[in-house]
Amino acid sequence: MLKIVLGSSLAPERTADPALSRVVTQGRGSLAFILGDTACRQRLLGNSIHWDRVLLAFEEDQALGYVAFKHHLRGPFALRAQPFVEEFGRFQGWLRFAAFCLSEYREWRYSFLLYGLRVNKSARNKGVGSALVQACCAHAAQDGFKDVYLEVPLDNQRARDLYLHNGFRLLRKRWVPFPPVRSMHRRAEPAL
Repeated sequence: MLKIVLGSSLAPERTADPALSRVVTQGRGSLAFILGDTACRQRLLGNSIHWDRVLLAFEEDQALGYVAFKHHLRGPFALRAQPFVEEFGRFQGWLRFAAFCLSEYREWRYSFLLYGLRVNKSARNKGVGSALVQACCAHAAQDGFKDVYLEVPLDNQRARDLYLHNGFRLLRKRWVPFPPVRSMHRRAEPAL
């Protein structure tokens, strides 16, 4: 049976488990040119997750995926320069950290942003992604938000279809084509 929980409701030893943080850090693949491969993202972000901004899908004790969100100037990751400097050296580290900060701050114009969604390959096409999207929207409504926004890469038709299926609609194309994403929106209450 699928169970979706807020990360901060888990026992501290569970959120300290590198395997669980890897579920969340592997999802920033679109920023690989800044954050590196999956192992590098784990080293940079694994110890800086704000678990109160992450909903996790479990079946029994197995984490199947997550959805992360941002609001009130706080997202799923603490912005810390030290891991970047340790990973890439002083100059490259600060440069990559600054680029990551710019990508993070660019999204603060949204009142509530569905920041990222990832479902393990073995659990795809089983309703896990839709359940996470619905849980995120319900969480936003519970916290008093009326709208949920997201940005989806232009080349990710699968994700766009998932969001359209769950009540999101495409917003106008932006004048600035970088980053190559399309904004989407829906009301925070559950989809009809």
